[in-house]
Amino acid sequence: MNALLRAVDRVNQFIGLSVCHLYLICAAVTVYEVAMRYFFNAPTQWAFEVVMVVCASAWALSGSYITMRRSHIAITVIYERFTGKFKWWVDLFILVLSLAAMSLFVYSLWEPMESAIHGLERSGTSFNSPEPLILKTLLWVGAVLYAVQLVVNIIKHLTGHGVPKSTELPGD
Repeated sequence: MNALLRAVDRVNQFIGLSVCHLYLICAAVTVYEVAMRYFFNAPTQWAFEVVMVVCASAWALSGSYITMRRSHIAITVIYERFTGKFKWWVDLFILVLSLAAMSLFVYSLWEPMESAIHGLERSGTSFNSPEPLILKTLLWVGAVLYAVQLVVNIIKHLTGHGVPKSTELPGD
């Protein structure tokens, strides 16, 4: 079981660290577009859509890595006041609620993704890229990875494996 949990963590870590480099591509394409538009008066038709797809892809695929590292942005003013067993239960509640929400998200994304794939959906702009097809598919894949990572985090939380030292277990 621990090997499976570690494998999920490793896959999500690999994907998360890999997609972070996509933001450099976005920056390079944006600089190119700005130079072409303002210095050479020759704007591109493709730069905006490329930046949109690349940034959105990085965002969609990085959620599971952030969840694995427990690095989501959080408002901790109230949470930090909790101690011991109550904090453990709050963490569990948040994980289960997140899994329920992500499961609904995965379910609701299935039909639009399937429709985009079967219809080879395109943007309809002058560049006419397959942006909707790519984004709908990657959003679904990212949501599935996120949900799987939440299951792993729940198992780790319940068993005490891989729990940060600052998190207190029941009975403490």
